[in-house]
Amino acid sequence: MLCVDVCSVLASLNLPAAIEDLSGSGAVPQSVLDKAAAVREKGGAAGLAKLINDLPVLLQRNKEILDEA
Repeated sequence: MLCVDVCSVLASLNLPAAIEDLSGSGAVPQSVLDKAAAVREKGGAAGLAKLINDLPVLLQRNKEILDEA
């Protein structure tokens, strides 16, 4: 059942088609390699985890700002 839900979400985001390698070479597209390099330069997985962990604090601050307005 979980796979059906996940596949449905991916399909709604057009991700299966978006990540499919249409060249037939089997190689990773250069655009994906470039984006991966950019993520690594900005701290990689640890950097992404920090950004995700910071979200609740940022959300709370945004709520405070909106309440003041």
